[in-house]
Amino acid sequence: MAWEWRRHDRSGVSDALQRGEYEAIATSAMGSLDELGHLAAELDVFAAAAEEIKVNRQRCGIPDDLLLRTLVMLPFIDAASFPEASTRLFGDPALLYQLGYAPMQLQTGFNERYRNAQGSKSPESIPLHPAVLREEMQRVVVASLDTFRQRTVRTLFDRRLIRGTTYAIDGTGLGKNWRVVALLNLTEERNVLVSWRVLYGAQSEKGKEATVVRSMIDEVRAIAGLQVMDLLLMDALYADGPLLATLKYGYGIDALVRIPEDRDMYIDMTQIVQREQTRWQQHPDVRYIAGRKQMRTVSVAAVEALTTWASFREKAAELGAADAALWGSLIYDTPADGEGKSETWGLVSTRAFGSGWKGYSTWRKRWRVENTAFRELKEGWKLEKARWGRTLPRVATRVTMTCVAFNVAQVFKGPDGRRLAKCGIRQLRRILTQEVGLAPVIVYAGDCYGIFTIEEVATALAKPPRQSLQRSPRPRPHDPPPLS
Repeated sequence: MAWEWRRHDRSGVSDALQRGEYEAIATSAMGSLDELGHLAAELDVFAAAAEEIKVNRQRCGIPDDLLLRTLVMLPFIDAASFPEASTRLFGDPALLYQLGYAPMQLQTGFNERYRNAQGSKSPESIPLHPAVLREEMQRVVVASLDTFRQRTVRTLFDRRLIRGTTYAIDGTGLGKNWRVVALLNLTEERNVLVSWRVLYGAQSEKGKEATVVRSMIDEVRAIAGLQVMDLLLMDALYADGPLLATLKYGYGIDALVRIPEDRDMYIDMTQIVQREQTRWQQHPDVRYIAGRKQMRTVSVAAVEALTTWASFREKAAELGAADAALWGSLIYDTPADGEGKSETWGLVSTRAFGSGWKGYSTWRKRWRVENTAFRELKEGWKLEKARWGRTLPRVATRVTMTCVAFNVAQVFKGPDGRRLAKCGIRQLRRILTQEVGLAPVIVYAGDCYGIFTIEEVATALAKPPRQSLQRSPRPRPHDPPPLS
């Protein structure tokens, strides 16, 4: 099905509206989706979905590429269930028109399925029933989602929207049976998901001999080049000696990992600090715990040339590094106000940091994954509440579409959208709603579209209201105060 996104030209459409030369007009309760959807199209997401995602059976009467484009947009909708998300999307004729639904399909649907007892189409069946999308998800070839993911990530690298060489890896559970493990690029501007895997049951996040971790790193290096990554931050789950050695001496990537407190390496570091009376550096620090800001006092002691991790040294020697050693640090932090728990923990790294505080400050970047990535995916994007099904095709499709949508939103919040730079997806929707209202009007003219309030449309048609109910726009933080 041939289709193309219309260009956003508010001024041009306003002129056409005044001349009465417009093609169609529709109200929309989800006006914030238009720009996000347009950006997804600009980032090749819709073309990649249609060309890379394969289905086991072609659906009669409804093009698969149209259904896939619809699935791409569903994660952007703030809904806790699949039926709610699809219903809200189908209530937005303006967006559906852009996705490729014809006016007749918006009015009568596609086929004769899902009629009510009276023989007429039920409202939830127009333009298509949510069950149609569920069936499409079940037909998705799971392996083709990998190709789709790789193509969307490659576009971000090609357009230089992913920068920096520091990455983090982490995982999160989705209910009782499913887990997602992801590799993220970390910068001050945004965190971008560059690779992810859906795991079932007791599957290991590392995999046997770290196959899961290495497969994600291999994928990103194949997309962006061998020098794309120089530091990987990992939680205690990934404190694996052979993995650290492989990253350092097989890939040329340094690793910084939290060491579990019951490991011999942690005990060795504690004894060395006590025996050598290592000097502790003390600094004030700010942490966000469960989304809440907390002031803490952090003391750090660095330990050089650690050589007691046998499995690390054995693997390093196998890779040609006979004298391999690790850098480590102990951290003791406590709430500045005395409320909350004090913590003592440790880090080890294949990179020798200049000080214990430098290593700790680098490690703090990994906390962004918890605070602004997985927490946002589960709470803001409803990834855990609404898995859209229980089978692997449905769960994998939901995760993939959500991760791709998350990346689109991250780009949208970047330097080109400075006012949105510090907003999560929930705040993003709220700000856009303040700008265009709860029910903006979408007007199509030629190859363009524009978003207006109903009052602006009436004024352009020479029928302005006698009294305006529009609120004056609130000044933005960076706007200068009005002249007196």
